[in-house]
Amino acid sequence: MEIGILDIIVLLLILMGPLKPAIVFVTLTAKSDAKFRRRVALKTVVTATVVAVLFVLAGEFLLNAFHVSLPALKMAGGLILLLYALEMVIGGDSKKDDVKEDIEVSSDIAVFPLAMPLMATPQALVALTTVTASKPETSELLLIVGLIFGVMILNFFFLLGANKILGAIGPAALKVVSVIVGLLLAALAIQLMIWGLTDLGVLEALDAAH
Repeated sequence: MEIGILDIIVLLLILMGPLKPAIVFVTLTAKSDAKFRRRVALKTVVTATVVAVLFVLAGEFLLNAFHVSLPALKMAGGLILLLYALEMVIGGDSKKDDVKEDIEVSSDIAVFPLAMPLMATPQALVALTTVTASKPETSELLLIVGLIFGVMILNFFFLLGANKILGAIGPAALKVVSVIVGLLLAALAIQLMIWGLTDLGVLEALDAAH
């Protein structure tokens, strides 16, 4: 695989990590007891894991079904990741992250909005499809699935302790971390688009022209 294991770990932690889901989780379950929060956290993680693994296993099938080439997916995935990274660095509309007060607090919040789109984000699903559609070995697929399980276990325990963790970190520190991570993700997104252009022979043609 062109993308290394460390790159995949970084992608999973950024795109499927617990931070954004935890903020919404704390808001929606503020008046709920510990048993309900634990049930919602578990359902959220299980749902997001199933969706992510399905995209890992069905990445090549999805490309064939929609007649999308791997270079095109790399470029599209890189563009989506870049837009996501720019939002982290520059800062988007804060209203996007606001939770409507009229959302009924039931275990269904584990599926929407917590599992999807906050934990199993569209950006993560595109990235997973891009990585796995290049026909990696079975051992590599199993490794990616294992990494997903590892990140989801982290997510579960983060959600359980979200109140204390977010309170200890503070909003200023969260902003600094978001900017640094966004810069790294932007660089990785650009690299993904470069690989797509290389696969299409565009960069080689430009080099030859010069």
